[in-house]
Amino acid sequence: MSPDDDAPIDAANGVDDVLAETVEQVEKLSPPQDRMWKLITDEGPTESLSTSARRWIASMMADEGVFEPIPGGERRTKAEIRSREKGTLAGLYVADILLREWMPGARFTWTVGEGSRIDSGDCILTIEGGRHQILVCERVILNILGRLSGIATNTARWVANSQIPLAATRKTGWGVLDKAAVAVGGGLTHRIHRADALMLKENDLASAAEEGDVGPARIRKVLRDVPKDSIGAFVTVEVRTLDEALAAAEAWAERMLDDDEGMRLNIMLDNMGPELSRDAALDIQTRGLRGYVTIEASGNILFEDLEAWQSSKVDVISTSGLHRAAPPLDLTCIFEGV
Repeated sequence: MSPDDDAPIDAANGVDDVLAETVEQVEKLSPPQDRMWKLITDEGPTESLSTSARRWIASMMADEGVFEPIPGGERRTKAEIRSREKGTLAGLYVADILLREWMPGARFTWTVGEGSRIDSGDCILTIEGGRHQILVCERVILNILGRLSGIATNTARWVANSQIPLAATRKTGWGVLDKAAVAVGGGLTHRIHRADALMLKENDLASAAEEGDVGPARIRKVLRDVPKDSIGAFVTVEVRTLDEALAAAEAWAERMLDDDEGMRLNIMLDNMGPELSRDAALDIQTRGLRGYVTIEASGNILFEDLEAWQSSKVDVISTSGLHRAAPPLDLTCIFEGV
């Protein structure tokens, strides 16, 4: 504490300010779109992620004409998976299942862990097994690690250029495997699947509202009547105008005050841009409703526009640019003696 800090602190204002700042920091660290623990924990992949991985692996192996584990055979060899460029490694947990369950008798060692930063030339994996085993599986292993490491690498690049947390969307090619790779790269998964959290987008709102309800009136009615047991981890409502954003915040605040449910509404600002999103956030804040909601920006979010979003006052930015626009990391498999 500096000498200037010896001055008396106004208890009413000082303590409240400290508490408000602490709450704000905690909320920023744990936005509702952070669902990584559903896929990866300190102990490794969850059953949900492993089950999805097995489905994808079985499909990819079937495309190779393989429908059961590959016998090792008498001819054994060694191979290494190496990186041809720098990036962030993801997909280790997925490829590990392939190695253990489809290559019986093979020995393998990961030289780096999930989420590691790797450089060009780095050895990622060493394999000793049947020559036929490795020849059949090498392309699938490279596809898994290349795609998911590409997503993690691309996400890390986005995250490094944004002060606002970045989240994936449901527009994934490999489902939760893509979402896990986004999380490894430092992004947020968003909801894992439809049942994980309730998202009320345009079609959902239209199907839930009564005939004649449109715009702010429709949003108010749907948010008021949505059953609590259908919400899941959190609830998101998509809005497209300032009036709809404010109506959503007001309706949810009224519901929380009446029912004391204590759950924040996530308001997704669809294609509203940085300036309009800032106006919505300030309008909601000015009316004393900011504590009842989190604000998410989505729609046409481009990497080159990230700087413009930093002053938008939104809590989260969601974009498929994290995963759909990610080129695979360039990896290669080199056999002993090559």
